[in-house]
Amino acid sequence: MKLQKFTAPFSQNLILFIIPFFFITVLGIIGFDGLYGQDSYEYLRYTNAIQEYMTDGVHPGNYFWPVLYPTLGSLLGFIFGSALALQLISCISFSIACVYILKTIRLLYPKASYHFFYVLIFAVFCPFLLKMGLIVMSDALTLVFVVLSFYFFFKSYHKKTSLTPIFIFATCALMTRYASLFITFPIIIYALYLVWERKKFVQLIIATLVSVVAAIPFLIFQWGALFEASSNYFLQIWSVGNYFKSSFTTQDGTTTYMFPNLIHALSVFFHPGFIFIGSVLSLITLKNYKSLFTFTQKILLICSGLYILFLAGIPFQNPRIIGLVFPLILILLFPAFSKLIEIKLIKRFLVPIAVVSIALQLTFFAITFKLIFTRTIIEKELATMIQPYQGETLYSFDVDLAMEGRGLDFEFKNLYLERYENFLPNDLILFDPARYEVQWKGKTPMQNWEFIEQNYQLKVLETHSQGWKLYQILSEK
Repeated sequence: MKLQKFTAPFSQNLILFIIPFFFITVLGIIGFDGLYGQDSYEYLRYTNAIQEYMTDGVHPGNYFWPVLYPTLGSLLGFIFGSALALQLISCISFSIACVYILKTIRLLYPKASYHFFYVLIFAVFCPFLLKMGLIVMSDALTLVFVVLSFYFFFKSYHKKTSLTPIFIFATCALMTRYASLFITFPIIIYALYLVWERKKFVQLIIATLVSVVAAIPFLIFQWGALFEASSNYFLQIWSVGNYFKSSFTTQDGTTTYMFPNLIHALSVFFHPGFIFIGSVLSLITLKNYKSLFTFTQKILLICSGLYILFLAGIPFQNPRIIGLVFPLILILLFPAFSKLIEIKLIKRFLVPIAVVSIALQLTFFAITFKLIFTRTIIEKELATMIQPYQGETLYSFDVDLAMEGRGLDFEFKNLYLERYENFLPNDLILFDPARYEVQWKGKTPMQNWEFIEQNYQLKVLETHSQGWKLYQILSEK
């Protein structure tokens, strides 16, 4: 009886939901607050700007990304504070996404076993996906909207339920991250076909009205940038030729990767950060290729393939961005997992295999999360290090948003945004030239630094163990 209660769908869903909160609590105790790098602080900045708009009427200004994530963060931020609110949204979103990955697999493969076992190990403990649920980024919120879009699409297709949620959640995904359109576009088109076939025009009208509501923050805050998504720098230099390149020189400097872009984009099928048995499951799937001819598998392949081909043409690599399509890959590979799990030897030692698998996932997670955690701690230490010098002009790069986001009072000037030639005595520079001399060679940050070094007497005020130094300008040479 107790085992039945534990394996009941509600109990399984509850387990999937609460595990990410355990991680966020433990990491919070040891000093991780979800903020790291530049993007998370930009989300925090705009969240605070939206709050200021709500209280004082000051428009938050233009923004590079869609605004649904910081808008929700600003609302919840009145209760928890902006940073914690944004992290909670990521955690809740990831938890709900895991629950609905399980519900989708149950819906599509009702006769199979071990749905929960599969999702627990390869979704909840997926290193890259779990990371999404712990950081201040829009990844997890986009992920849950994508998962919900597909769940309600397949539910409507198989059970003739309402088509309305498909359009609503696809719109929410778009309002959280533009690139999600490349995942959801095929099911949006097919759902429109079903609207026509079933004569469910009222459902489409309701979906349109609710979608407009979801788009209101964008219309309020970003009306001036309504047509700027297509002018994105990386979209402008998108190319099929990038599929086969592994080194790029862009406005973000020069970066070189281990594999060409197409291999990197396809790594969602086999990278241990996603699924360490992905290669095995992919081979089983190819061996049973006729199973790919079902409607479900074809939709999953088309949507995944469209997104993967889109990403491979962008001149940079980032597993975070690939992760948006991973739930579809999990659902696609589940029949292969069902075949694998039926092997007698595996079935006989299922519990030990489960324990080892979770241990492996946690190891991979620790490896991939270490850089993020370290970055957060370093940013906190840098903020503490330069705190006594507040009130001055601070020139910096890469960590300037972190220093501002952590509430320090400087006149911040970013060494990336423009060339500076007039520096004053007592101006401060927080910089680590050795860190940026390769990627940013010949670019604005290094040009500014080289100009300062050549033309001004500098005094080192503070040195961080990881290389950053706080310099003070004394005089011209």
